[in-house]
Amino acid sequence: MGGAGLPTVVIFDTVQEGQESKSLKFKVGQVQYDLGKTIEQGGGLVIQMATDGGLLYLSAHVAVSYHSLKDKRNLAGGLFEWVVDNQVIASHDVGPIENGGTLRQHLKAHHQVNAGLHTIRLRITRPFASKPGQDAPFQFIDNLLISHLPNL
Repeated sequence: MGGAGLPTVVIFDTVQEGQESKSLKFKVGQVQYDLGKTIEQGGGLVIQMATDGGLLYLSAHVAVSYHSLKDKRNLAGGLFEWVVDNQVIASHDVGPIENGGTLRQHLKAHHQVNAGLHTIRLRITRPFASKPGQDAPFQFIDNLLISHLPNL
């Protein structure tokens, strides 16, 4: 998750250029990079929610920012996924990000659920290392919304 102190809440322009607000800041990836494997590792948010049967609406603004003193770009900004009961229902793979760049996305999904307890995750992963002190992108989450519309 990027070492001690992360995730944290920071003022960042997650939604659109020029609109700063409180956002969760992460730095995800492998703890120890394994050149032979491209294993996505990271973390995110987990919420358990009991619902009646109906439609879940999931929404979050996500962003990635990369600043390096030595590298021109990073090959993997991060993979953001909405996961409901261990099923990925929406994703956005940032892909490469240029030095000094910030990329933003509105990640949203609708998902039909049965009555019961549900595990909802906003997962962020990368296939490269993100040790403290290493040049790696930061990931941000803002305007998280989870709502439920019961079946009539």
